[in-house]
Amino acid sequence: MIQPHKTIQDIRGLDDGHIRQLARDIHQDGVAVMYNQNLKESDYIDFMKRFGECESPDLFMNPKEHPEIFLVTGKKVDGKKIGMFGDTELGWHSNGNSRHLIDKILIGLYCVKEDINTTLSVCNTSKPFYDMSKDEQEYYRSITIRLKFKNNTIYDLEEGDPALEFMSKNKGSIRKLVDVHPHNMSEYFYFPYHFICKAWEGKKQIDHEELISKLKPKIFKSQYQYHHIFKEGDLLLMDQFTSLHRRTPVMDNNRLLWRIASDFNNVYK
Repeated sequence: MIQPHKTIQDIRGLDDGHIRQLARDIHQDGVAVMYNQNLKESDYIDFMKRFGECESPDLFMNPKEHPEIFLVTGKKVDGKKIGMFGDTELGWHSNGNSRHLIDKILIGLYCVKEDINTTLSVCNTSKPFYDMSKDEQEYYRSITIRLKFKNNTIYDLEEGDPALEFMSKNKGSIRKLVDVHPHNMSEYFYFPYHFICKAWEGKKQIDHEELISKLKPKIFKSQYQYHHIFKEGDLLLMDQFTSLHRRTPVMDNNRLLWRIASDFNNVYK
């Protein structure tokens, strides 16, 4: 199991040097955890903006007064969703898998209301690459993949669900299966396999389902994973290139996480 950076230090007191080191730790391990935080919305947003620009797409799960925050909850008001991802199981994914451009590669999840029966799992996608033979590395470097969101894969959305509408609008992307991280130059697998719908070795199209079935046991080993049960006040940060994450079903629909997505452009100016 990976051992991410963990601290109980109040994030509001971190200086610029701590922020830079934290960014490096997140890239390396894929995840970092801060416990016992006591954050207001503005505290959390200000902290994430120290790393870079935050996403604020003005969707149904973004509070108008704090548009950088995405509500992650299964709670409904007057029968309507107020947050993203609901209460069902979520398959392995990272931020922006169905988008053409992905620049918000830091995800923060802050626990406001816990559900001790729900577990988040994070898998490092860089370490598996470096544990492979040179021949395997060269082969996987030659692979290009086509990604597109498809319902009833990562999770199940009913017709009329507002999340299904905006997810389906994304055109998808074509990118390398093995890429180089823009900030620490490490290689990593980009493997949100639920989104992979085509694959090529060089210019020759290959069976993407066969590729997926061969890679899954190589990447999703327990030694590359970290599992977290959120308690109120926990803040978990993840690099969306060097990690994938998934979630078990939510038992308590009052569970609430504040999610923020940012880039690292204020750290790497």
